[in-house]
Amino acid sequence: MNARVRGEFMRSPTRKAKQGVAPRHAMTSSSSKRKVRKKRSKINQLGLIALIAFIFFTPDAKQFVLAKWAEIEDYIMEGLAPHQVYPLEAEYTVVRSIDLWNNGSGNGHLEESIPIPMDVTSNEGGAFSLAYTDGTEIAKSQIQEINSMELRLDGEVIAIPTDGSTRQKSNAIVTGDGTEVWWPGKGLGSEKCPHGDCVRVSIDVPAGTHETVDFAVNLKSSSHTWWHSTRMDGKVDGKSEGTSVSRSGTFDDIEERGMGSRSATFSANPWYDRGAEGWAIDARQSTAPTVYQTAASIEASLPGNLKDNAYAFARATFDWLNDNVPYDVSAPNVARSGEQCLVAGMGDCDEQSNAFMSIMRTKGIPTWYVFGALADSEFESWQGHAWAYIMLPMSDEWCEANDIILESCYVEGSVDVVNHKWLVHTPTAYIDWIEKAPWENVDGYYSGGSLSGNDFKRLRSFYTEGYEVIGGTWNNKWLGEDLS
Repeated sequence: MNARVRGEFMRSPTRKAKQGVAPRHAMTSSSSKRKVRKKRSKINQLGLIALIAFIFFTPDAKQFVLAKWAEIEDYIMEGLAPHQVYPLEAEYTVVRSIDLWNNGSGNGHLEESIPIPMDVTSNEGGAFSLAYTDGTEIAKSQIQEINSMELRLDGEVIAIPTDGSTRQKSNAIVTGDGTEVWWPGKGLGSEKCPHGDCVRVSIDVPAGTHETVDFAVNLKSSSHTWWHSTRMDGKVDGKSEGTSVSRSGTFDDIEERGMGSRSATFSANPWYDRGAEGWAIDARQSTAPTVYQTAASIEASLPGNLKDNAYAFARATFDWLNDNVPYDVSAPNVARSGEQCLVAGMGDCDEQSNAFMSIMRTKGIPTWYVFGALADSEFESWQGHAWAYIMLPMSDEWCEANDIILESCYVEGSVDVVNHKWLVHTPTAYIDWIEKAPWENVDGYYSGGSLSGNDFKRLRSFYTEGYEVIGGTWNNKWLGEDLS
C-alpha cells in the first residue's frame, strides 16, 4: 500500500456566548450586598475544602471519585482521538485493472495469474463462532460475499464461476484476438495457479499498442469485530462474542483451541523463505535479535498478572508498532522482513505486518497473511494491501463460566497495523486471498505473472464501479489500550 489511510480529529462544538450584559457588569453596586456575598463565598469555599478533605480521607469515596475521574479522562481521550469512518455494510464492484504498454519493436507477451476471491466468514477455521455445552451454537457471520465475477479483455466479457469449479488450459476460452483464459485451480507449472484459485490469462500485445485486462468483482462486505470493548461501536457485529484482556487465555491455551490446527500450522518459526532476502517472519534470537529484544521489551512493559495473557501481548505489540514504527512511503520493492522493518524503524503494510507476526511468533501466537486491496471510505481511491490474521484463545475460566466448549472458545480475526484496525474487518478491505499453508503459497501470490518482450510494461491498479452503503456508518477510534 502506497499511502496510509488517515483519519480526522473529532472536535466538540464550541459553546455559544449568550447575548446581554456580562455577569461582572450586572453585579449590584451595594457595598452591603458585596459583604454578604463575600461571606457566603468564604463559607462555600470552606465547605468545598471540607468536602474534598472528607473525600480524600475516606478510602471508599476516594476510590469512587478516582474511578469516575478515570472514566471521564477516557471519555475525553476518546472524543479527541483521531478516527476513520467506515460503512457498516456496502455492496460494490471493484475492478483489478492490468494496463499493458508495448513500446518495443516486437510482440510482448504476458502470463498473468489473477487471484479469485472467496466468500469469507468470521471464523474461517471453524464451523461456527462459539459452541455451548448444551448443544447450541452461535453461527458465523458472513463478512465478504462474492456475487459475480467477470473478465473483460479484447472487447469481450467472460463470466467467471463463483462455485469453485475449474477449467483447464486444454479447454481454455480463446478470444477473437487469440488470448487464452482458463481457471485451473492450485498446482505447479505455468498452466496452474501457484497460490490458490485464480484466473490465468495468456495474452500477446503487438508492438506499439496498449491493452487492458479488467477483472471485475461484485461483492457485499460487512463490518465485523472480534473485540469485546466499550470502545467498539455497538452497531458492529461480533462484539458480544469477541475477546478482551479480561477474557483472554494464556499462550499455553492456544494449542487447546480449534483442535490445535492454527497453532500447528501458523506458529512455526521462521516463515516464508525469500532466498537471498531471508525469512520474512522470524523470531529466532540468533537471526532476528531486534524482533527478540522488542518482544522481550513489550512483555516487560506488561503488569505481572498479564505476562502470559495472549491478548495483552498482542495488543501491546499492536500499540507499540503504531507508536514507534511510522509508515514508509518509499519502502523497497521487495518487502522488508520483520527484523529489517524494526531495524529500519519504518515500514509499509507488508513490512509492519511482517514485524507484527514475527513478534507474535516469539510466543507461539498463530498469525498468517491476508492480501487484497484497501479503499477510502468513499470507495474513490484503492491501493494494494497486506495485513495479518491472528488466532487468540479465551481463558478456560471464562469459557467454563459461560458454558462454552473449550475447543470452540477462541477468535481468529483481522489486525491491520498501519491503518489502526484492531480485530475488525471493514467493507473497505477487499480480500482476494487468505494464506493457506505451506508458506510457499505466499511466494506464489507475490509472483503472480511474467512478462516477455523488449520495452513491455505492466501497471496493475484498482478502481470502483459504483457502490451502495447499507445501514449507515461507524467510527473506528485510533487510541492505544491501557493494559495497566
